[in-house]
Amino acid sequence: MVRLWKKSNIVPGQSILELGCGPGFTTQELSEYTNQKSNITAVDISENFLKFLDSKKIPQIKTELSFIEKLNLPDKNFDVAFCRWLMIFVPDIEIAIRKIAEHLKPKATFALQEYISYDSFSLAPDQPIVKKIVDAIFKSWMDQGGFPNQGRRLPLALEKNGFEVLEIEPIARVCRPQDPLWQWPETFFQSFLPRLVISNHISQSDHDEFFRVWEESKKTPGAFCVTPTVVNIIARKR
Repeated sequence: MVRLWKKSNIVPGQSILELGCGPGFTTQELSEYTNQKSNITAVDISENFLKFLDSKKIPQIKTELSFIEKLNLPDKNFDVAFCRWLMIFVPDIEIAIRKIAEHLKPKATFALQEYISYDSFSLAPDQPIVKKIVDAIFKSWMDQGGFPNQGRRLPLALEKNGFEVLEIEPIARVCRPQDPLWQWPETFFQSFLPRLVISNHISQSDHDEFFRVWEESKKTPGAFCVTPTVVNIIARKR
């Protein structure tokens, strides 16, 4: 993520529009990255997330409650827009991109980090239950109007809606149980799989089988995890 910010030439003093900020952990990192000299407007659809971020009382950060497709802020002259794992949940990315473009000055930068192949996630040695779970996650997002591999569609959508795509960079990562990166998928599965049981995308036995396999893999010499493939995209408003 930091490499994306560097390659996007994000520097202190710019006005930044962050889209889909969630509870603001990345927003706070972005503020620190710009030495708390950039005014950041953080947008999300969750009042609870925005209240959490507001509670941090960071003077350079203000929050706005809005869907991206309905974005209409007073400021329409941002230097930079940034989003991470947002577009996978947006049903109509072309409307969203046009709305974002309306809020940027000419030649402004739009930096995105999204999945390009979520279904590339796998565990080695191979385990059939892992593919079943990944397929269920994929379907659950599709059922909500999203698309996990939205990174594949974004470059064309950006070019059609006011942007020039400057760079497309794929990121594929592998981690082993002892690596810090292992915590990324592990904490996600711990929080998300119970929701899949509630929504009937998987059974309780699927849930239990997955975690049995996951725990076994942590004790297996040579085991590793292939994380979902991500794409960094840097675009410039025409």
